[in-house]
Amino acid sequence: MAALSTVTVASEGHAQPWAAPSSAAKAARSEDPFDPSGLAEGPFSEMSTLLEVTIFKIDVLTLTIRVNEATAERLKSVAEGRRYSEELADSVATVILDADDAWARQVFHRDVSLGRLVGGMRETGRKAAEAGFITPEYFEQFSENVPIWFGFLEESGAKKGDEILFLVRGNRLRTVYRTADGRVLMDEGAEGAEARRASIPSFFAPGTRFRKRLVESLLASESGA
Repeated sequence: MAALSTVTVASEGHAQPWAAPSSAAKAARSEDPFDPSGLAEGPFSEMSTLLEVTIFKIDVLTLTIRVNEATAERLKSVAEGRRYSEELADSVATVILDADDAWARQVFHRDVSLGRLVGGMRETGRKAAEAGFITPEYFEQFSENVPIWFGFLEESGAKKGDEILFLVRGNRLRTVYRTADGRVLMDEGAEGAEARRASIPSFFAPGTRFRKRLVESLLASESGA
């Protein structure tokens, strides 16, 4: 998500002020973020993980990532026949950092407050900055703007069944927030390599709560598990 630009975002029937995206970002809006068809299918094309928190293993959200054929082939070349290791996870992260055609969806399994949502995004962004995926300056801008971007959730928070979708095409990023009953409360376009690297690739940064299980799901896809 772009740290400095803003767009007009629909939120409960009224507009919120955002800076206008570039023409390239506007072009990305004609693509359907809800439909990943056209991306690769089969082994090494999809990764998924369930995020659980606390010792009681409360399910918070499911993250699913899909990539195109070229990226799936690269993932196969680095992961086929291997077991999980941090070295392998680094190799997978390198492939995803270069991916220019990818899709991701987070689906909430319980209500989450704006504060917890922002905290989780900042934690993932911080790990991405520490790994060099994004610059410290970009992370600071990202951290400052996240509560503004998702300000429409201040009163209600994220609800069970709501989803956040990311669509990457080249260096264009589209981020959409859709409620369980189908209302689109946010539809933001951003452009630039750093905006792209701060989105889907950030889940693969060392130390995030997503990285290990995403890579393990990639390995499991080889056997059809």
